[in-house]
Amino acid sequence: MYIILITGCCLAYFSFSRLLYEGETLSTDPTDLNQLQLNVLLYCKANAWVHIDAIAAAKEVFPELAKQQDWKLTISDDPTLFTTHQLEKYDVLVWSNVTGRTLDDDQRAAFKDYIETGGGFVGIHGTGDNSHDWDWYYDELIRAVFSHHPMEPQFQVGTLTRECPSNFKACESLPSQWEWEEEWYVFEESPRNKGAAIIYTLDETNIVMHADSKGTEKHKDKGMGDDHPIVWFNCVGEGKAFYSALGHKGTYYHDPVHQKLLIKAIEWAGDHNQKCN
Repeated sequence: MYIILITGCCLAYFSFSRLLYEGETLSTDPTDLNQLQLNVLLYCKANAWVHIDAIAAAKEVFPELAKQQDWKLTISDDPTLFTTHQLEKYDVLVWSNVTGRTLDDDQRAAFKDYIETGGGFVGIHGTGDNSHDWDWYYDELIRAVFSHHPMEPQFQVGTLTRECPSNFKACESLPSQWEWEEEWYVFEESPRNKGAAIIYTLDETNIVMHADSKGTEKHKDKGMGDDHPIVWFNCVGEGKAFYSALGHKGTYYHDPVHQKLLIKAIEWAGDHNQKCN
C-alpha cells in the first residue's frame, strides 16, 4: 500500500481504497499499516533562487519512488506543516531545492526539535545554498556553508568517488565511481572538518571551479582541492541528516543512479533502527 498526499495548492489524491484529506489522521493499527513503511514529507518551498525544473521533476518522480518503495508520501510547499504535532507524523523530511527563509521562528523551532529528538532529514542541492540565514542550519544540519558554483561553464562532467562510512549500510550498493554532469557546489570548508561522514567526493581535475572568469570576485576564484565532498551525512542530536549537492536540472531526477542514491538516503534517514553513530 502506498499513499500520496499533495497539499498547499492541489486536491489530495491517492492510490488507496479511499480518499484521505489533509489533516485527517491515518490509522496506526499494525493490521492496517506495514510498520516498516516510511512516512515521507517532500517539502519544496523556495523563497530565494527557484530551481523550477528540478522542483517540478522531484514532484513528478517522488510519487513513482513512493509506489516502488511502498512509502506514504506528502508533497507540499506549505510551511505551516512545520509544527510539533504535524512533524511527528513523518519518519523523514526531504527538502528538495528549498531556498531562502521559508520558516518563521516557531516553525524553525519545531523543525529543529524534530531533528534533534530523532527525526530524519534529506537535503537536495539548493537546500544547501547560503540563502537560509540560520546558524544552526549551517553549523549542525548541513555542516557546510555554500560559497559558489562555476558559471563558465556552469555545467560540467566530473568524477565522483565513493567513500563508505560503516554506519551507512547501503553504501556498497552505490557505484564506487560515477561520472556525473552537475552545477558543482563549492563550500567554504569541507564538512568532514565538522564531523560529517562523506559518501562521495568530487575530483576537481579538469573542472573549472571559479565562479567568475573576469576575476571581479576574487573570493570565489577557488575550488576545494583534494577534499571536495558532494554527498555526506551527519548526526544532529538524536536525529540524522543527509545532504546531496546533486540535483540542479530536472532531467537528473530521472537518472536511475541518482534515484537510487535518494532512495538509500531516505531509507537511512527514516529508519529508526539504523543509528547514526
